[in-house]
Amino acid sequence: MIQLPICPVCNEPVADQPATDWTSAYRGGGTPWWHLADNSPICAAADGSYSRVAVVEDGLPVESETRSWLDAMSHLFAANGPSDPARLGSAITAAEHLSRWLHTATGPFSAQLALPTPSDVASLIGHLHRTNRLLARVHVQTGSHFLDQARQAHLTGLDDSEVRSEVIDAADDIHTWLQDAADWSAQSAQASGVAWSSARKVAALTIATSTGPTDLAGSPEVHATGRPRIVAFLRGLARRLWALPAKTARRGTTSPDVSQEPRELSPAHLAELIGSAFDDEAAFSPELTHTAARITATLATYLSNCLGPARPVAIPTPQDLADLVTSLTYLTHTLISGLRHLADSPRGSESAGLNAIGAAMTRSSLRDAIDALRVAASHLAAVSYTAAGTDHQENQQ
Repeated sequence: MIQLPICPVCNEPVADQPATDWTSAYRGGGTPWWHLADNSPICAAADGSYSRVAVVEDGLPVESETRSWLDAMSHLFAANGPSDPARLGSAITAAEHLSRWLHTATGPFSAQLALPTPSDVASLIGHLHRTNRLLARVHVQTGSHFLDQARQAHLTGLDDSEVRSEVIDAADDIHTWLQDAADWSAQSAQASGVAWSSARKVAALTIATSTGPTDLAGSPEVHATGRPRIVAFLRGLARRLWALPAKTARRGTTSPDVSQEPRELSPAHLAELIGSAFDDEAAFSPELTHTAARITATLATYLSNCLGPARPVAIPTPQDLADLVTSLTYLTHTLISGLRHLADSPRGSESAGLNAIGAAMTRSSLRDAIDALRVAASHLAAVSYTAAGTDHQENQQ
């Protein structure tokens, strides 16, 4: 569990260094400790001396399937463990993966699952504060270490005095830039420390009255992590998809036993289930429409990550780009067709409650959206042809 130093008098988070020392090599451990909210010393005890810090556990829930490797990591990356390039490389690699996960988990859709309560938000802000403090220290110490290396000829292996001088100048510039970055990180750590203090207060005020969200099976989840919620959603989706009325009977197959939960839902398995639930023979209802919209939003978020931070892996070649954009072009044309039908059809129950002016404005906005999508589809097609190495004009003939 994550252990947090707290002032026993005011219950505020504290650090073992004042903010001015966060970039130093000194690891702390002295007296007094310092409040993060205002950088003041820890509150006085009854005898007038500085209070002894209290250590509390953050209380973050940990799922059973990850607890074992969390314990392993605590031993692998212990403070008194080995320090070598390979171990540092492992730590950086792990941090890179976690950073990508956090990037997704804090998005507009996934944050509803990963950060459902004020306590979850407070825990993440606390992590951001500690990370910023670490970054401030790492920036400064790395820059100083790099500059010291450049100044020592036996470490650089450079005998040419002119080249060595050039290396030292570059190292000095790097040290200056990293010092500047450290100052910004330290300021960010101070701001996030104040935010963490306030977030903890909000969490304390709301935790007594919070009942927590309810999962798909109807049982209360008080403080679950993001992944079990997602797994519960996928399992619930699978149950609903398998239970669709008589679809498998029409195809002459045997319906799976819905009492047995799938051990694992792979992306391919889930895609197959969704394709079966929303194919040409699917029933229609407002609930299924809302479900389809939410799944589409989730997939769009994933796609945006593929187009952004994950692009080197998700779209490594021009042909991959052409294939993707071709699919997006088809998807856009399909959406245009559906919206055009909605905009041109007679008024139905979907516009009930709107007066004639409101209905006309809604249809006008839909037609504007259709025109914009048509232009987007044209540009997407051009990208697809260009990425595939085909002349767009030739394919239009």
